[in-house]
Amino acid sequence: MTSRLTRGAIAAGVAAMAVAGAGAAHGANVVLDGWGTITADMGGGALVWSDSAAAKTKTFTYWRTDTGRAPAGSGLGKVSEPVLIRTSAGMPNGARVRVTGTARGYVTIAPGAAYAGPVVWCCDASNTEVVVSSDGRDDAPHPVGAGLDGDRVRWIASGAAGAVLGAGSPVEGDLRETSISIPGNPGPFQASIAQGVAAWADRGGSTLRLGVPSDTDMGSMREVPQGGQVKSVLATSTYVATVVRAGGRTKVLRTPVAGGAPRTIWTGSGTPQVAMSGGAIAIGSGTTVLTSRSGGTAKKAYTAKGPIAAVATDGKRVVVFERITRKIGAGKRARTVKSTVGRVIGGMR
Repeated sequence: MTSRLTRGAIAAGVAAMAVAGAGAAHGANVVLDGWGTITADMGGGALVWSDSAAAKTKTFTYWRTDTGRAPAGSGLGKVSEPVLIRTSAGMPNGARVRVTGTARGYVTIAPGAAYAGPVVWCCDASNTEVVVSSDGRDDAPHPVGAGLDGDRVRWIASGAAGAVLGAGSPVEGDLRETSISIPGNPGPFQASIAQGVAAWADRGGSTLRLGVPSDTDMGSMREVPQGGQVKSVLATSTYVATVVRAGGRTKVLRTPVAGGAPRTIWTGSGTPQVAMSGGAIAIGSGTTVLTSRSGGTAKKAYTAKGPIAAVATDGKRVVVFERITRKIGAGKRARTVKSTVGRVIGGMR
């Protein structure tokens, strides 16, 4: 197991660089130090994840977001091609990582309350990440959702002047970056990009916006009421999952992109972790993993060994990241060690 506290140098602002060893593969599992803020996604035969946490030196604290990739079969293979985003500008809100569907490909963002943060695509033919966008201005809009749309990395960002749809190339040196204004004011985790789809909701809002993004406009826009305050948004090319708070309860809704009313697939309490792909949705709530196919009511599929930090699915398999505590040593020398374990728990029901 590799400690996130001992890798890499410290950056004064926000930077991204390729590093080795975001986590260690232990048989069928991936083990990460500590209880960071985790997001995960699956596709192309691989699992990718982001792990945001504080890192302390002897004199001060900085923040880092590690991303990693592991082949996903019946278990998880060797971790490779991680990207490290690090900053001393302030605490990140928690990154979001999305598989792009291309070989080795994923897009990640890691904004904070005090800074915009970069939009990063990984990786090119030489296994190097591409910083698609990085805006260091104090009033820069903060990316809140990103993904790959055709040959363009697109993201939705929000700032004092409103929301913007940005686009850039995953090819280093390609300067075709664009930015257009769009309606709304989304917050962290309230926007998502998929192939031919942009989805977002306003801070405190109860409506999901859908559109077809391009470099010049947001086409075919429509609004879909969600029946409560939208807390997070996650899109695929055919449907969108939202986490909605209403009447003291939390719901996960599935909204078709092509049209139609949203359908509630889960109701509970707290803040669930949600992942989706291939017509399926996985939900982590407390220590319970539930799965839903084709819009059906989510059914219990697994009980985790600890609190669930994140879930991922490619529509066939499900991966859960569990927060684990264990004792090392005995007697007065015993110490508590926290780790986050990612494991394949089986197929979709």
